[in-house]
Amino acid sequence: MAGLTIALVDAGEPDERWGQKKVVFATVTFDSSYPTNGEAFDAIAKSSLGMTEVFAVVPCGGAINVQYVKSTGKLKAFWVDTSTDGAVMAEVVDTTDLSAQTITCLVIGR
Repeated sequence: MAGLTIALVDAGEPDERWGQKKVVFATVTFDSSYPTNGEAFDAIAKSSLGMTEVFAVVPCGGAINVQYVKSTGKLKAFWVDTSTDGAVMAEVVDTTDLSAQTITCLVIGR
């Protein structure tokens, strides 16, 4: 259990900007023990992506979906819900090994 690993997709490319926002594509690799309510994201993203603030994370592919929760600075992971409650997606269960899961995301910040 080491937390998320975040890397720029196009390292060395010039920063993309939408007005005052910095926009980058990044790969996010999960660790071997996903915690309920998400993995710490803000500090890792800021240091890995050169941002001072993260506004949004948009998933662009992978076996799981993610939701960035700005109020907690965490990235929550969701997958297909196989229970009978009818929900389309459910949060990944506590302590699940997601270390084989890497997704590409669009990260919007400053």
